[in-house]
Amino acid sequence: MRRVVAAGVVLALLSGCNALPEDYPPKHKKGEPVAKATPAAAPSPVPTTVAADNLARLAAARAVVPGKIDSYVFDGDDQLVDTPFGPVLLRHGHNPDAGHSEPGVIAAYYLRAEGDRFALVTSYPDAAVSGSFGNLTRWSVSGAFTDLPVIVVEGGGTWQGCTVGLTDLIELRPIGPASIASITTTFDTSGMTEAEGEAYSGTITDVRRDSGFTVRYKGTDSFAERYVRRGNRFVLAGGESRITGC
Repeated sequence: MRRVVAAGVVLALLSGCNALPEDYPPKHKKGEPVAKATPAAAPSPVPTTVAADNLARLAAARAVVPGKIDSYVFDGDDQLVDTPFGPVLLRHGHNPDAGHSEPGVIAAYYLRAEGDRFALVTSYPDAAVSGSFGNLTRWSVSGAFTDLPVIVVEGGGTWQGCTVGLTDLIELRPIGPASIASITTTFDTSGMTEAEGEAYSGTITDVRRDSGFTVRYKGTDSFAERYVRRGNRFVLAGGESRITGC
């Protein structure tokens, strides 16, 4: 499993700093399929994404997947997602004995319905990785960003007094989970210096499915940055972010 940085809700903070350990920041697994998890409401009906209220179906899905992954245990907040290509069971895992640099995970299990039971088709044990001390901050599933369900993962941590948080968007595609955006939504350098430092908290707003969204920052300064769809990802319009990193 990889590492990623901690955060808070669907938002976070970021800005300039100095040298950090070689393992900072924990790297996301990029590429497709890849992956890493509560955004604004969709302006129009979203695709069918949630079926976890059916406890019998959820139990049947759990019965055909592993009970744990390596040293990670599942937290019980599973979601069974009905996608256009079949059901997907998402499980949030954490490592209770992990060190500072170790992330938490979201595992994705692609299933096939067979009557009132399921068969396991494909496993993605590290569909999403984020956070520190073996756990991420929070996660959810959204239909607001694209025509496919998207896992919204928040995670972060503090390194040498610099606190950084990321919100990662992972799209559930027929070929597997894929990262479509990684946004710094928390940044705070106050622990690095005796001076006041900088602090920002960003919120994802104005989501337009398959088009883009805005991240509005508050803190040392207030500003907004727009992300737009380019091919299979959302990228920052107009160049580099004002949140430069540590």
